[in-house]
Amino acid sequence: MLQRCGLLLFLFIVIASKGRAQQHVLDSLLRLEKTYLKEDTVRAKLLTDIARRYYSIDPGVGARYAAKGIQLGEKLPDKKFLAGALSAMGANKLTQADYPAALENYQKALQINERLGNLQGVGNNYNNIGLVYYSIFDYPRALEYYQKTLSINERTGNKTGMGNSLGNIGNIYNELHDYPRAIEYYEKALAISESSNNLQSVAGNLVNLGNVYTQLLDYKKALEYKQRALKINEQLGNQPRIANNLGNIGNVYIQLADYPAAIQYHERALAISEKIKDKKGVAFNYASIGNVHFLQKNYGPALEYESKALELATSVGSLSTASEALLNLSQIYQATEKFDSAYLAYQGYIVLRDSINNVEKQKEVTKKSLQYEFSKKEDSLRQHQILTDAKLEQQVLLAAKQQQELEYKQIAINLANQEKALQQLAYLKAQADLQFEQSLTREKEEQLSLAENEKKLQATQVSLQQTQIELKDRELQTRKTQGLLYLGGIALLSLLSFFIFRNFLNQQKSNRIIQAEKQKSDELLLNILPAEVAGELKENGRAMARQFNEVTVLFTDFVDFTQISEKLSAQDLVSELHLNFKAFDEIIERYGLEKIKTIGDAYMAVSGLPVPNPQHAQMAAKAALEIQAFVRERQKDMAQKFEIRIGMHSGPVVAGIVGVKKFAYDIWGDTVNTAARMESSSEPGKINLSGATYALLKDTFKCDYRGKITAKHKGEIDMYFLKER
Repeated sequence: MLQRCGLLLFLFIVIASKGRAQQHVLDSLLRLEKTYLKEDTVRAKLLTDIARRYYSIDPGVGARYAAKGIQLGEKLPDKKFLAGALSAMGANKLTQADYPAALENYQKALQINERLGNLQGVGNNYNNIGLVYYSIFDYPRALEYYQKTLSINERTGNKTGMGNSLGNIGNIYNELHDYPRAIEYYEKALAISESSNNLQSVAGNLVNLGNVYTQLLDYKKALEYKQRALKINEQLGNQPRIANNLGNIGNVYIQLADYPAAIQYHERALAISEKIKDKKGVAFNYASIGNVHFLQKNYGPALEYESKALELATSVGSLSTASEALLNLSQIYQATEKFDSAYLAYQGYIVLRDSINNVEKQKEVTKKSLQYEFSKKEDSLRQHQILTDAKLEQQVLLAAKQQQELEYKQIAINLANQEKALQQLAYLKAQADLQFEQSLTREKEEQLSLAENEKKLQATQVSLQQTQIELKDRELQTRKTQGLLYLGGIALLSLLSFFIFRNFLNQQKSNRIIQAEKQKSDELLLNILPAEVAGELKENGRAMARQFNEVTVLFTDFVDFTQISEKLSAQDLVSELHLNFKAFDEIIERYGLEKIKTIGDAYMAVSGLPVPNPQHAQMAAKAALEIQAFVRERQKDMAQKFEIRIGMHSGPVVAGIVGVKKFAYDIWGDTVNTAARMESSSEPGKINLSGATYALLKDTFKCDYRGKITAKHKGEIDMYFLKER
């Protein structure tokens, strides 16, 4: 998406200034309207001015004031005030996308201005009628009216109007992809706006030229025009247009593969969009920055920015940016071999793309319907407006032909894109299925390997016992031999040396076997206890209980586990629990948490021990979000769905080893009990936080306050839901 917004339309409609000054003037006009009630030309002009100022603020209110102006204008002998009120009504209806009503009012105003001989008014009405046709994509008819406007402005010497008309004609040729003709008209418009020192118009024409050269892949010229436009908008202090310029320049640098420059411009645009609270602009810049990181294979930052872009674009209804973010997310997941996520993202992209296409199809149907209605309404007017200019007729026919060719090309492109999308979707689905099958195969291999290792361990123990018996027998034999040697004398000394040496070799072999078994025992101990605690236990024969002042305890529990377990076989139930807990183990290990134990379908872990970590709450929150996402993804392929509740609380605990047989590393304290209450007070699919944990996370994570909720044996506690990223 090379252009953030469409080409600037040079409207000849009077546009009121924005901000506080506009509101101040409008408030003054409204006060005057309430006090000046005499039905004369002053009140008629007052009503029209109010209607014109409202069209960009609240067109519904503007239409009501325009209706009052029309009613009064019909009573006045000077019909120019009626024409003005009709034009104001047309502007408000156009803003409301009520194109038939807009056209009808503009045509009535045109008829009045023609009777009055008001050339400037006729030119304005032609321009506005052209804008209506442009809005419904009827480019040949829009071109016809813009040419009429240009002709009148040239006759009256209205340079500002000439510049606007030339720019509007350039817009039509650009839409028809007739780029040389578009450049010709934009350059004429630029020359006129420069000669009249209309800086805002100069900037607009420069942007349009830059966009055309971007389409032509002439990035050097595109940058030249866009940079000139940026300097002018910075001089004017127009923040929205500055952000727009910066984003467009950033996209040109993306095409040039100058990624540092692209990031720099998009980050500047993002800062301005955030400052002026332009959420659509923020979402657009997030998506563009994410795309740059993806092109640089920085998949972590790319995923973060595209996720933000999708969330924000969805919230403000920016379908094009949301669609782009989903497509980029699919590519990121595909590049990182997360085919399940890639498939889902691409599926969402197709749904959104089809939705956008359906909107465009509906617009096309509306366009045909409106064109038919407009044709009927124009019959009486067009009798005395038949084109006599052969050159203009040629241009109109050429534009119609170009538009038809463009439509045929677009249909072919859409069909090709749909076929490509289906192929991509099928590929991602196949990869996701293959990845799932491979994970099942690896799991089975791990189970077989575990069973084989257990079998080898048992065989080694038996072998060790046999070796010990042999050693005892050899020791007895050695003693007997030594007695015989003692009785036999020096003659048997060499034979005695032989037996001693052989016994030494056997002892060395036994020591190696014992050392190997000791290593296996150490590895088993590390699977049961944290490394620091296991080391202390081996060194001292015991491990001291320790106080940890700052940790975060995490509890999970499956909802309605008992009812679900009654519907599954014992093998399926254990298999499902194993799959989930295995995934939980991998997640908490990744974020540095320590697994404490599982109790039935409940899972308990702690962050911040045995090695203290000042980021314990953040690590626990990330692990909880990933567990939540895993279970939610897992639910999609299950008939009996496991839903999970998660609770977290932060505070001090005591940790140590309990028991002497089948000993276990455990934690105690009120923090553990409160964390358990957070889990039981949570809701399916939610992560419930205590106030203590929220205080540690509020600056880095988004949370929803639930209020004070009563927890068993704890009274009322402030609770929060941790929001998904």
